[in-house]
Amino acid sequence: MSIKQKSNGKYEVDVRDEFGKRIQRTFKTKTEARAYEANFSTLKYEKQLIKNKLKEGRYLLETAFLDYKLTKQDLRPGSVRRYNYIITQISLFTKALGLLYVDEFTPDHASMFYAELLKEKPDPKKSTNRILRAKPKTVNFFIAVAKAFFQQELMKGHIKKSPMLHIRCMRVEKKKPEYFTEDELNAFFAQEMSVAYRNAFLGLLYTGMRFGELANLVWENVDMHKKLIYVRSTENFKAKTYNSERAIPMMTALCELLEKRKLNGPVSQYPFCTENGLMLRERTMLNKCKDIASRAGIESRAFLHKFRHTFATHLILKGVPIQNIKELLGHHSVVQTEIYAHNKADHLHFQVALINNLLLNK
Repeated sequence: MSIKQKSNGKYEVDVRDEFGKRIQRTFKTKTEARAYEANFSTLKYEKQLIKNKLKEGRYLLETAFLDYKLTKQDLRPGSVRRYNYIITQISLFTKALGLLYVDEFTPDHASMFYAELLKEKPDPKKSTNRILRAKPKTVNFFIAVAKAFFQQELMKGHIKKSPMLHIRCMRVEKKKPEYFTEDELNAFFAQEMSVAYRNAFLGLLYTGMRFGELANLVWENVDMHKKLIYVRSTENFKAKTYNSERAIPMMTALCELLEKRKLNGPVSQYPFCTENGLMLRERTMLNKCKDIASRAGIESRAFLHKFRHTFATHLILKGVPIQNIKELLGHHSVVQTEIYAHNKADHLHFQVALINNLLLNK
C-alpha cells in the first residue's frame, strides 16, 4: 500500500485487494487518503478472516435493500413505487452515516432515523414556502417498512436482533368512515343520470368493490348461475393484495341489474362500463358522483370510495358478523374491518334499553 501526492496536489492511494487486484483511488486531502487506506486495510483483513472461517460473513446493506425490494414486486404498481421510495430513503440515510453492513445499523441509528422522520422540512414540491412535518400515518408507514426490513434480515441470520424494537409508531386518531345514509342514497339515485353510470354506482354500492376492481371486472368473472362476482388479477389489472382476490355473492337486485344489462346494454367485455361500452374512468366517475350528490342536496362529502364504506357500514348495522364483512371486502386482517364497527354505537340505544330495569330498587 502507498499514498503519493500527484502533481495537481491530490493524493493517490495505491493498494491491492486480497485477490491481488490493483486498486487506485484519488482524494483531495491526505487525511481522506489515509482514512481510505485504513478502512481498506480493515475490510481486507475482515475478508481474510471470513475466507479462513475465523469470522462470520457480513451482509451488505445495499444488497439487503435490493433483496427486500424484490419481495414487493408482485404488488400493485403504485404500492411497488411506494415501497421502493421508502427503501431508497432508508438507503440514503444509511449511506449518509457511512454504514456498509446490515449489522452496523444499531438501535441508536434507529433513534436517529425516527428523529429524522419527525423533523420539519421545506415543502418537497417547492410549490410553497411552508415548513412541513410528516403526518403520523406517513411516519408509521416508514417505521413499518424499516421494521419489516430488519425482521427479514433477522430471519435470514444476517443480524441477531432487530435494531428497531424500541421504536414505537405514532398515535393516529382513527376517524369514522364516512358513509351515505339511507335518505342520502334515496336522494342520490332519485336524480337523473345515464343508465350506464347508474349501474356503476349501484355496482359499487351492492358489492363494496374498490373502483379499480369494478372498472376492470369482465364478464368471465361474473357467474350468473352461482350468483357470484370474482375479483381476480388479470393481465391488465392487479388486485391490491392476495386477500383482495375473492368471491362476492350477488343480491337479487344486482342479479336483475346484470341480466338486464346483458340483454339491453352496449356490447362490451365490461359488465359496468360507459354508455359506449368502454372502461369506466375514475376521474369522470368522481365528477359525476359529486355533481349528482350536489343536485340531491347531500351536504356531506361525496366520493367513490364512500360507496364501499356504505356497503360495509350498513352490513354492520344489520348485524352481519365482522369476520364475514372482512371476507366480502377482501381485507387482510379483521383489524382493517373494525373501523366500521365504530358506526354501530349510534344505533345501539334499543339494545342498551333492554337493561333499564336491571336494578329493582333504585
